[in-house]
Amino acid sequence: METQHSTMQDSHSHSQDRGMADMVMHASSMQHGPMGGAAPDTRRVTIVGAGFSGTLTAIRLLHFADTPLEICLIEREEGYRYGGIAFGWASTNWEHMLNIQAGRITLRRERPEDFLEWANEEADRSEWPQKWQYHNFGVACVVPRRIFRQYLAERLRGAAADAHAEVTLRELTGEVIDVRGQGGGYVVKYADAGEQGGVHDLPSDQVILATGHLSPVQAPFYHRIKNSDRFIADPYAPGAQERFQEVGPEETVLVTGSALSAFDTVISLVHAGHRGQILICSRGGHMHGTYPVDHEHDIWQARRPPFLDAEELTPESVVEGIKAEYAHLRDEQGVEPGSALDAVFPERVMKAWEPYVIELISRMDAHDVRMLLDKYKSLIVTNRTSTVREIGGVVRSRMRGFNGAPKTVEVLSASIQDMRLVEEGTKIRVVFADQPDIVVDRVVNCLGNKTDYEHTGHPLWNGLVNGHGYAQPQTKTHRGIEVGAHGQLIAADGEVAPGLFGVGPMRQGDETTRRGRLGAFVFSIGTLRNQCFDTAMEVLRQLKSASDEEQMDIPDGVHHCLIRSSDWIAADLTAEEPQATRLRERLQSYACESAYPNAVNYLQAQDRTERRKYRGILDDDLADFGAALAREFDITTQQARRTVSLLATLVEKHAVHNLCDITKLAGWDSQYADQVKHAPKKGM
Repeated sequence: METQHSTMQDSHSHSQDRGMADMVMHASSMQHGPMGGAAPDTRRVTIVGAGFSGTLTAIRLLHFADTPLEICLIEREEGYRYGGIAFGWASTNWEHMLNIQAGRITLRRERPEDFLEWANEEADRSEWPQKWQYHNFGVACVVPRRIFRQYLAERLRGAAADAHAEVTLRELTGEVIDVRGQGGGYVVKYADAGEQGGVHDLPSDQVILATGHLSPVQAPFYHRIKNSDRFIADPYAPGAQERFQEVGPEETVLVTGSALSAFDTVISLVHAGHRGQILICSRGGHMHGTYPVDHEHDIWQARRPPFLDAEELTPESVVEGIKAEYAHLRDEQGVEPGSALDAVFPERVMKAWEPYVIELISRMDAHDVRMLLDKYKSLIVTNRTSTVREIGGVVRSRMRGFNGAPKTVEVLSASIQDMRLVEEGTKIRVVFADQPDIVVDRVVNCLGNKTDYEHTGHPLWNGLVNGHGYAQPQTKTHRGIEVGAHGQLIAADGEVAPGLFGVGPMRQGDETTRRGRLGAFVFSIGTLRNQCFDTAMEVLRQLKSASDEEQMDIPDGVHHCLIRSSDWIAADLTAEEPQATRLRERLQSYACESAYPNAVNYLQAQDRTERRKYRGILDDDLADFGAALAREFDITTQQARRTVSLLATLVEKHAVHNLCDITKLAGWDSQYADQVKHAPKKGM
């Protein structure tokens, strides 16, 4: 028998989630057993993983699905449901904060005030710590990750309750072990987590993989201690917070790796009452900076680095060219060491360089790209983002100490060769390549997660990549998998795997090559938020047009520009001049002045009633336009219908693309507008 998820069964969940089971099952007629099927005309989309990406994708599907659809959301670990390792109950405590201000963490970029409205006006605070129960959230506030998890859960509840009457959400608990093509769709095989156990098949029309991060990196020097209770292999694993509680208050802890997970580990230790020495060790000794007070995430423009003019780009010339350009920009901007600008300058430059990262990677050999990303990983990660003071300050203050408060955190720049248990297994000796050995009480692994999907040890991904050939490692970076523009999996033969999509960290290599993102920004909230929206809309388009071959012929990238979209449609309809020119102009004018604004109104609608209103306006307007085209250009009703159908698809894709464009941040028009500072645009 399958396990039907209910938050009442989750020992980690709070009372604000207890209505979830009733909410997600609001149409009882749609329920069926593990081997059963929904109504014949009901399609099914299965989402594998109910962390941040899976939950948000389900929310977007619930927002916009308007034909019979069952959305199955499967999660293997209840402590990760609605939050994943970043926000889940299993991996966080109330001291873990989001590394971004409250004004930037909305689930819907088109409604920047959504989180603040929820937190201040809707959220059930009955089981929040007293520190947060009476807190008024503003644009620049920090937010506990557990609150964000509740926000996700309640927005899912609202989306399911507001969904079309024939659209339902079904939540399952179990581990997906295989996805196999069958009859034009897929069969999702999952191992039930219930008391009865068992393996079940779930026939699905489309499958969205939202499996989150792979398991943590296990360095060779861990092999002697990997089974010791003195070693915490995964600081985000279920039960890890209890493991931190077991650390003695005066014990010495070695943290391997210096990225954000190391900062989280320090916070976990401090929360557990630890006051002993913490040694943060990495080869380069690089550390995240701390944002200045009232920091704003500004977007800069930078000139194209001159070294890109070279006919051939070698790793050596790239490294020297980046160093030279970075020094030039610091001098041009007058960056003083220790200044507020100095603290955020590397991050802003790396953001401004994203278009050039795309060019750089496209021109370099894949082997060289991987070598550079591996060699400079720590430098890239720590420079691409700093930390809010509520995170970085916990570490930085303990790195310098105060009068009467000792220095307890130290950074080691060293290369570890080996680790071994000593003193009857109660301590660990750490052997370095370039400095004397040390003996510590505990070791915490913060080297990050695996990124090689060809050798994962994960049964599902092993089958997808090596067994069925539905996916392949990302070509240039070998980080994550190869996907199309909307997250479609690219199979081993280079073709799209129909009906298979990915959202989340498995797309990190694609984010680097397609959008120039590096460091934590390959799977930041903003990045994943865009992926979930775009992929959900593409899944719905494919379900709607599964029997409409004309929709499947639209080339990728045409929708980025309405002029190109109009030209492509006109060329498809006629090649005769001057009629072709006149048709292009007519399509372009209508797309820009009518179809696009109507599509944006539809996508930004608050609820289903408003969406239905704008959908009706859009459809009626398109129908009128199709009739006008038939009259003006003497084309058949079928040709006009096809033209309007293609135009509607391209305009909607263009609207989604623009709503996901970080350079076109949504404006604030709510009660929080006066809190937003608009920095002057800087040229570089």
